[in-house]
Amino acid sequence: MKTGEQLQKQRKLHNMSQNELADKLHLTRQSISKWENGTTLPSFANVIAISELFDVSLDELIKGDERLMDKFKNNDDKIKLTGVEKIIWGGIGAGILAWIALKSFRISDSLIDVGTLIIGLISVIGLLKNLNWKYVNRSLNKKAVIFGIILLAIFIIGELISFINGMRSGMNDYVPLYKY
Repeated sequence: MKTGEQLQKQRKLHNMSQNELADKLHLTRQSISKWENGTTLPSFANVIAISELFDVSLDELIKGDERLMDKFKNNDDKIKLTGVEKIIWGGIGAGILAWIALKSFRISDSLIDVGTLIIGLISVIGLLKNLNWKYVNRSLNKKAVIFGIILLAIFIIGELISFINGMRSGMNDYVPLYKY
């Protein structure tokens, strides 16, 4: 039995519409429809999610579907990073390289702080503007929102402390140009 037929069978056994299944998997109804019709194949991560949702073994879901087996076999050789993993690893790598480059040119820490703050804010705005919020909102549960708020608060607190300390330092070092 093909995976699409197996998916449709399990969905109906659990009295779910394509829309309900799509919501549980954080996908569109069209994706479910395409899988059931055999137009497209689900990713390995989605097959695992379906297996867990319906409490069915992976073997039962994909056994006999040569097309899906070939897809998974061909993807085994490649290491694929998700978008979040690319952001994390790319950010760590770029941050370390930029820090080394800036330190080798003897750029002051205060200039680095201001520059990274400005670039960071521009990057966050760009990221927020380009996210597909329809899918992000579907995947955020209450705990994710709480952790996001905590993370943002910690970031803002750190930046505020740095800003205030910089202002104090600047005010302490202030020498008036004219004496009255």
